[in-house]
Amino acid sequence: KGAAGVDYWSKGEQIHVPAIPADAVDTTGAGDCFAGFFATGLDEGRDFESAIKIGIAAASIKVGRSGTSDAFPNRAEVDALLAARA
Repeated sequence: KGAAGVDYWSKGEQIHVPAIPADAVDTTGAGDCFAGFFATGLDEGRDFESAIKIGIAAASIKVGRSGTSDAFPNRAEVDALLAARA
């Protein structure tokens, strides 16, 4: 479940990246939103964990909105959320 965050393995170590709390309105498409923003982060040359954090931020914004792709945030919204949590 997205609310649990993301676990991944690196060099034999399990790493947990926590979710960003959100008031979920509609979770439809949240996984696709995460995947798209995660892939974008990797394409930008971000390290794996940074790309995961971008995906998590995007999905946490998306679930607060109704709809699917039309409810996806833009990159400025994602960057603002990440900056506010830094």
